[in-house]
Amino acid sequence: MRPSSLFALLCSAVIIGVLAMGSFASLAAAAAPTPAALNTAPDKLGSSPLSKLSQLTDQLYTAANDANRQVVYTLLQRIEGLSAYDAIRSHGTEAGWAAFDQTVKQMKQEVSEKGTSQHWYLEAAKLKLASDALYRPTVPLWLQYEGVLKDDENRIKVAWQSQIEGHNAAARVNLDIYRDHMDRFEIAALMQRDETQIKGLKDQITYTERILAAVDGGTVKPQEVLYALDGLDAASSRLFRLSDGQPALAEAIPPGTTIGEYRRGSGQIVEMFIAAFVMAVLGFAGWRKYSQYRDVGEPVSRNKFK
Repeated sequence: MRPSSLFALLCSAVIIGVLAMGSFASLAAAAAPTPAALNTAPDKLGSSPLSKLSQLTDQLYTAANDANRQVVYTLLQRIEGLSAYDAIRSHGTEAGWAAFDQTVKQMKQEVSEKGTSQHWYLEAAKLKLASDALYRPTVPLWLQYEGVLKDDENRIKVAWQSQIEGHNAAARVNLDIYRDHMDRFEIAALMQRDETQIKGLKDQITYTERILAAVDGGTVKPQEVLYALDGLDAASSRLFRLSDGQPALAEAIPPGTTIGEYRRGSGQIVEMFIAAFVMAVLGFAGWRKYSQYRDVGEPVSRNKFK
């Protein structure tokens, strides 16, 4: 191998190593949970009150999905006791904690009743998102629902504009799905936003529902539905903006995806990038070798194959 080629390969290996280390370092930083703004002490072992609350709600969500009545009730008691501490209550808002306490109380009542296990995971999801908003206030998972609501809005509009039989009913069904999604992250939003913003979005949902019913009854014009949907989009956009009007960007972790799944997926992207880089280097080296020796071969006579 020529010295220049060996040097090029060594340089390529160094570059790949640096890229890999930088990529994995950035992934580790993105995947690590961000502690609350007021919690400046290191939390390497996850021993802060907010991290404990986050861990308990994660366990509650898992137990609720497994319909484990005893474990769910025990975890609810622990969550109720831990959330009463001032170190926890100093974060979030009064309205958010009122909704959090009410959900815990309601869930404890449902656990004691038969035939209610199908509702547990919904309530547990609300508490999980709320505790996440407290523990990671700069990158809470509930912000990911902005895209979910946008998709819901599009489905409502498509259903309404289809003009096929039953399009009004289809639009209302999709509006109900929109409301369910909003209900799931409402407590988390209350922990970080002014209560009037959440109320404004809920009022707009109710107004849109009334407009759909009125159009079906022939009391308002059909174009009013599109105006109501525009109002719904505006109210939603205000909720997902910071106080200065800038977008509140969250980690690129879809709802329901764990940090481990996100890290594995991102790792595969890094591996694909490195592989593409290696192939490019090898391809360039091969091309250079071909360009150097392409005129050195033995010419073939045209009469050879006659």
